[in-house]
Amino acid sequence: MKIKILIVSAYFLVLIISLSFLLAGCENQDENKAMDEKISRLEKEAEKHLVYKIQEQQSYFSKHKTFFKPPDERGTNSGYFPPIFGTQICYGYYTEINADVLSKTTIDAVYSYAVQDYCDGKWGFELKSYVGAVFAVPITGDKQLKTLSIVCKSVDIYGRIPSRPEYINGVVKCPNNTTKVY
Repeated sequence: MKIKILIVSAYFLVLIISLSFLLAGCENQDENKAMDEKISRLEKEAEKHLVYKIQEQQSYFSKHKTFFKPPDERGTNSGYFPPIFGTQICYGYYTEINADVLSKTTIDAVYSYAVQDYCDGKWGFELKSYVGAVFAVPITGDKQLKTLSIVCKSVDIYGRIPSRPEYINGVVKCPNNTTKVY
């Protein structure tokens, strides 16, 4: 009888230990899912802000025939610092104006970046970077300029500033290791 009780006790002990490992795995899965959702939300927000910056550059160029360089916007712990283009939680936004691009058919260009920056002291995760560009190009047979734009998201390189998009022979394309999102 004692042997049966020991066997049943051992069985329940193994069952309890197994269940505790299973439940711990579920908690980790829930935590991982929550972190993945947070990262996705932050990346979508950065993408939205960068697309907005690119659209504002296009609008400004259509009125003033030039681009503007807004001040850099460092990431803050909660987006309190007065941002120009929305909050910048976990991302810093930077702009470069370049009137001397490689392509001789391009008159002017502006590049904007969204790169992981200050994130409330929490650096336990990595966010993908974005790069956008607006190119002012001549309209064939006309002295006027039109703008072409693009926004690209890094594919697998986290935290690094992506290379610039290019305008070559009438085509705007994302740099290597990025994918077009706008």
